[in-house]
Amino acid sequence: MTDQLSLYNGALIKLGQPRLAALTDEGKARRALDAEYAKTVKGCLEAAFWNFGMRFVQLENTPSEASSFGYQYVFDKPDDWLRTAGVTSDPYGNVPLLTYDDRTSRILADISIIYLRYVSNDEDFGMDLGLWPQTFVDYVETSLAWTVCEEITGSVDRKDRLEKARDKAKYKASNTDAMNEAVTRYPPAGRLVQSRGWSSRRRPDGLR
Repeated sequence: MTDQLSLYNGALIKLGQPRLAALTDEGKARRALDAEYAKTVKGCLEAAFWNFGMRFVQLENTPSEASSFGYQYVFDKPDDWLRTAGVTSDPYGNVPLLTYDDRTSRILADISIIYLRYVSNDEDFGMDLGLWPQTFVDYVETSLAWTVCEEITGSVDRKDRLEKARDKAKYKASNTDAMNEAVTRYPPAGRLVQSRGWSSRRRPDGLR
């Protein structure tokens, strides 16, 4: 099980720097990591369809925001939404909605209730560090190390090496995560949905 301090120390080890004894330690390294931690973790969570961070919810349309043309219904995305994994018309997540418009904070569709599968940054999902597989922990640590490398070490060469290591860590983490996922096949997405980044990834869970 990981925590914020162990993530910081994992990043510092990759930078060849001394570990912190606590999150309250003084010094440039801790301040640099504090400044980049939240943004870096969010970026890592947004980078793939992580099963440990996946949530499946029912959304009802917002009547006050009904569309005047095109798609009939407007849905506000949950506050903890980071990345859409799929939209379905059934509560089991088996029937993909092939035509919808996935925007930054809303989804537009022609049915009044939809079911959204998405990567969540809720503390019980993507931000529950206890759920993170070790491969994802390594990806976050390497990303943190890359982000603060120049500020802490002043080395551009080390940052270049860390960039390659970060990409490898992401690849390994996403492949390992995909191996833990049930195989489900959806029909091909429509052209509009594909352009919005629709995915057929699913996690067989109940409504949360």
